[in-house]
Amino acid sequence: MWIAKSSQLFCWALMLAGTAVLDRNDAGENDPLEPLNRRVGSWVNKVVEKKAAWNPVERTSTGEETIKWVLDKRFIQGDVVMNDGLKGHWLINYDDESKTYRSWFFGNKSFPRGETIGRWNPKLERMDWKFQVAPDLHGKMHFQFSGPDKMEWEITIHDGRGQLMMETFGVQTRKK
Repeated sequence: MWIAKSSQLFCWALMLAGTAVLDRNDAGENDPLEPLNRRVGSWVNKVVEKKAAWNPVERTSTGEETIKWVLDKRFIQGDVVMNDGLKGHWLINYDDESKTYRSWFFGNKSFPRGETIGRWNPKLERMDWKFQVAPDLHGKMHFQFSGPDKMEWEITIHDGRGQLMMETFGVQTRKK
C-alpha cells in the first residue's frame, strides 16, 4: 500500500514541493523570491506522524535537508535524507508570468501525487496550502517561519466523509 507506507514521504513531498500562488495584494512590495531565499541553507528536520487511518502508530523521524539556488537562480533545489530511509530531491521556482510557485518532488519511495496550491502571507510569514490527492482525498498544509532559522509545518489529509487519513507535523531548524 503506497499510501500507508509513504505517508511521511507524501508529507515531505507536499511540504517541500507544490504550487503556491502569491497574492500580490498581500505581498505589497515584497520580493516573491524572498520565501524561497529563506529556505536556502542546511536544515535539521524532525517529523512526527500522528496516529491516523494511514498511520496506526505515531512515529517520529529525524533527518537533514540541504537547499541551494540552481540554474542561474531560477530554482531552489532541495535534497532530503531521513533516518527512516526516506530520500528526496525537489525543485521549486517562481513563475513571474503566472505569479505562482511551482515545484516537483522525486523520492525513493514514491512520486508526487496531486497539485498543491497555496498563498504566501508575508505579514504572518506563513504559507497556507490546499491540495487534492485523489478524487475522494483532500488536504491542507501550512508552513510558518518563526525566525530566520526555524520553520514549523503541519499537514492533514481527509477523505470525502471527513475521516482523518493523515496528520503530520514537523520542525526544521537551520544548521549553524
